[in-house]
Amino acid sequence: SRLPPAFLLVAAFLATPVCALPKILCLHGGGGNGAGFQRSSNVAALESALSAQYQFVYADAPEAGGLWIRDAPGGKGAGTTDPNWAATSMTYLDNLVESQGPFKGILGYSQGSAFATYYLSQRQANQTAPFQFAMLFCGYIPTVHAGLTDAINAASPFHGISTLVFMGQNDFIIQNSLTSAQAEKFT
Repeated sequence: SRLPPAFLLVAAFLATPVCALPKILCLHGGGGNGAGFQRSSNVAALESALSAQYQFVYADAPEAGGLWIRDAPGGKGAGTTDPNWAATSMTYLDNLVESQGPFKGILGYSQGSAFATYYLSQRQANQTAPFQFAMLFCGYIPTVHAGLTDAINAASPFHGISTLVFMGQNDFIIQNSLTSAQAEKFT
């Protein structure tokens, strides 16, 4: 038997993929994880405010202890010169961008902001690819890792990607001077 034309129209409509919201890739701070970052009150408020325009995707740092950039063998302040010091996190994000992208923007907080800056230095091919914008909160340049910092300096200003850099007046962890130095890399 033949199906009525209205049924065929409905079936065609249901088979058509719904346009998904553009995505923002979110990188938590050092020692955290994606689920905890998503539950934090400020991030939850931002996601709620933008929920009609964007889908937030929360990544988990692949290094032990929830780090994007692992500490040097001599401790947190010892430093490194290896330009591939964050290779594990680079590979992890490359795979995530490939499997869950495309992404319209990247958002980073604290160490996630520092790593987002390094990731952009290595992957931002032009003003809009792979990201059209970056939102960086309470970040810094990972200066104890000279190899990463050299790569950031060489690629700055990252093809002019639109960037918001936020610093907290009462941030007692990441000094505003560190976030200002990060912001200068985008101008």
